[in-house]
Amino acid sequence: MSCFNFKVFFTGKDDPLDGCIVIGDDEKPVFFEFETDFIAPSRTTICSNQSPVAAFDWDGDGTVLGMATVGDRHFPMADLVKPGPVPNARRFQAADGRFYDWRRSCRDPKSYELYAAPNTPPIAVYHQFPQATPIGPAHGTLEYDFTDWLFLLEALLALNINRWLDWND
Repeated sequence: MSCFNFKVFFTGKDDPLDGCIVIGDDEKPVFFEFETDFIAPSRTTICSNQSPVAAFDWDGDGTVLGMATVGDRHFPMADLVKPGPVPNARRFQAADGRFYDWRRSCRDPKSYELYAAPNTPPIAVYHQFPQATPIGPAHGTLEYDFTDWLFLLEALLALNINRWLDWND
């Protein structure tokens, strides 16, 4: 297992799209909150420090992937979970143009690993398990080494859509 420099905690509700709070520190404080308004048309708003930074606009009855907005970019939510190069991977393209793969861990199907390229160590790992933290109870952690705020946001968006899809499988 790789050692990572940064860790953020998943607190609030153990729901990847509603009431989930991601909090911690890397080079600066990290705070993201996922809140869903279930009144049609459903919208998940992702805030950082109480300012909206991204949104998911759901299709149908609020259970069908619709459109994502990140800053001034608009794209299908399905672009965050495209089939990857291996059976347990889902791929997304970051704003930098590079592709990244979230893969369910073979050791723990509730955990995920983020890869920047095949046959390389993961660049981030999400572990889901209840634990006490300095900020209160948490239900998961994300450990990582990168310091790009936008990429962290994109990775969290793709991770939480992956978790939601796997919950509803």
